[in-house]
Amino acid sequence: MSFLQARILLLLSLTLLASPFLATSGECAPIEYTVEIPALPGGLTPLLSSVSDCVDLQNNPPDTRGLLRKRVANDIDSFMDALKAKGYFKAEVTGELDTNVTPHVVRFQIDPGPRFVFEKPRLVLVPDDSAREHLRDALHRIKAGEKNSSGTILDVETALLERLKEHGYPSPVAREKKIVADHATDKVAVSFTIDTGPAASFGSTRILGLEDVSDRVVIAELAWEEGSPYDRRKVDKTREQLIRTGLFRSVRIDADHPEGSTAVNMNLILLEAPHRSVRAGLWYYSDLGLGTNVGWTHRNIFGAGQELRLDAEIAETLQRAKTDLILPRMWHPRQNLGFSAQYEHELTDSYEATNLSLSALARRPFSELQVGYGLAYRLTEVDDEELRRFNLISVPLIAEFTNADNLLDPTSGLTLAARMEPFTDIGQRETSFVLWNLSGRHYLPLTKNKSIVLATRGRYSLLAGTNRDSIPEDMLLYAGGGGSIRGYAHQYAGELDEDDDPLGGVSAVDFSAELRFRINREYGVALFGDGGGAFSGRNPSDREDYFWGAGAGLRYYTPIGPIRADVAVPLDRRDGVDSPFQIYISLGQAF
Repeated sequence: MSFLQARILLLLSLTLLASPFLATSGECAPIEYTVEIPALPGGLTPLLSSVSDCVDLQNNPPDTRGLLRKRVANDIDSFMDALKAKGYFKAEVTGELDTNVTPHVVRFQIDPGPRFVFEKPRLVLVPDDSAREHLRDALHRIKAGEKNSSGTILDVETALLERLKEHGYPSPVAREKKIVADHATDKVAVSFTIDTGPAASFGSTRILGLEDVSDRVVIAELAWEEGSPYDRRKVDKTREQLIRTGLFRSVRIDADHPEGSTAVNMNLILLEAPHRSVRAGLWYYSDLGLGTNVGWTHRNIFGAGQELRLDAEIAETLQRAKTDLILPRMWHPRQNLGFSAQYEHELTDSYEATNLSLSALARRPFSELQVGYGLAYRLTEVDDEELRRFNLISVPLIAEFTNADNLLDPTSGLTLAARMEPFTDIGQRETSFVLWNLSGRHYLPLTKNKSIVLATRGRYSLLAGTNRDSIPEDMLLYAGGGGSIRGYAHQYAGELDEDDDPLGGVSAVDFSAELRFRINREYGVALFGDGGGAFSGRNPSDREDYFWGAGAGLRYYTPIGPIRADVAVPLDRRDGVDSPFQIYISLGQAF
C-alpha cells in the first residue's frame, strides 16, 4: 500500500468514527418550548401550573420531541388527578405539541366540567360506636351540598382520629375510606370506617433521665392524673410545660398501651439542659458613651427549678447591680414568686441619684397573657442643687401579653404591657403618687419569607397624684435617646431649664415606625422615624410640641441576634442643645 493510499484510508476511518458523534450532537440540541394553560375559574390555573412537569422543567428542556411529548402525557394524568381532587370528576384534558413555531408550544385544552358536591357523610365505628358523640364536630366539616375537595376529606379523617385520641381512645386506626362519585347527580358520597380500639385511662407514670432536677418539678407539670380518661391534649400540654421550664434539652413522652389493657402507662424520657449560663453585651450610644453588661444564671439553684440571676451594667452615666431569685409554683401550680434586689447609681446632666430597691412580685401566666402583683421598697437619694432622700413603698400591678416570635429579632406578633404602681413615702416626706404606663409593639411581615418587616411601637406614661417637684428626679418621665426618640440625646426630648438641662415631666409619649429589610442571610438595613416628648402637664401637649427624629441603620445578623448600627438626626434641632446626629450600636433590634 502506497503512502497516499494509507493517508486516504486513515481520513475515511476518522470520518466514519466521528459521524455518530456529529449525528448525536445534532439530535441532542435542546427542544425549547413554551406552555399554554387556559384561564380557569376557582384558582385552577395556578393549581395545574404547580403540578405541571412542563412548567416545572421548562428551564431544563428535553433533548428530543419524544421526551417533550412524554412530559405532556404526564401532565395530562397529573391534571386529571388534581381536578378530581377538587371535585371535577367530569373533567376533560388534552394536550398538543405545536412544532411549527420556534420555540415549540405545548398547548393544553381543559374543560373542568361541573364541580361535584358532597352528600351527607357516613361514619362506621368499630367496635365502640358510643364514641360517636365526640366526633360530630369533626364529621360535620363535610356538609351536604358543599363543593367536594379531597383536602377536606383528608382533614376530616385526621380530625376523627385526633378527636378519639382526645376522648379516651389512644390507638384508633382508619380502616377504610370510600369516595363514590355519582355522574348522574354530580354528587360525591363519602364514608369512613374507623377502628376506635379499646377505651383506656392514664396508668402509671415513669420518669427517666433526671440527674440534678427533683422529680417534684416533673410531677408538678403533669397535666394528667392516674385513672383519668386518656387525652392526647394533656400529653402535649405536659411536654410544652416541661420544655417551658428551661430545665430540659429534650422531652420525650411514650405511651405504653399493652394489648387488652385499659391503662396507658406513660414514660417520660428527659434530657436535662445546662443549668448555668453566662451572658455579656457591649453597646455604644453617642449620647451616653460606651457601656457593658454581664450576667450569670443558674436555673436550678436548689434542685427544684428555682432560678438565680446576677446582672451588672457599667456605663459612663449608669452603674447597676441586680439579683433575682425566682421560686416556681408558689401558692399556685402556674405561679412564680420573684425576689429582687437592685443597687443603681446614675449621673446625668440634670441630677445624680443613688437608689436601693427591694421587691417581691408574683407572676401567673394565662397562655400568652401574664399578670403580676407584688410589694416593693425603694430608697433614693437625689442630688440636684440639694440632697433629697425618699423612702418609697409601692404595690406594682402588671399585665403583659405577647405572641412575638423572637426576643432579639421579632418579625411577627404583638406585645402589650400595662403597669399601675401607687407609691407612698414612709419617711418624713408626705409624698404619694401613682405611675401609669401603657406600651405596645407590633411586628408585621410584608413578605412571605419575612425579609421585609414593618415594626411599630408606642408608649404613654403618667405620674398622677402630685406635682413634679414632689417626685424624685430619677423617677420623673423623660423622652429621647436610643430606646425612645432617636436623634435626641438621652432625656433631652422635653422641657429644659435655664441651663438647658432636662426638667423631666409627669407625662410622656413616644412612638416609632421602622421598616426593616433583610438583604441576605447576614446583612439588613432599616429606615425609621420616631416622635413624642416628655411634658410637665398630665396630658401630652399639642403635636407642635412633639419632637421628631428620623434615620437609617445597618443590621448584621449573628446566631445570637442582630447587631444594629443606627444613625439618627433630630428634625427639630435646637441650636446649642441638640447634636447634628446620634449613633447607636448594640445587640438586638431597637425594639
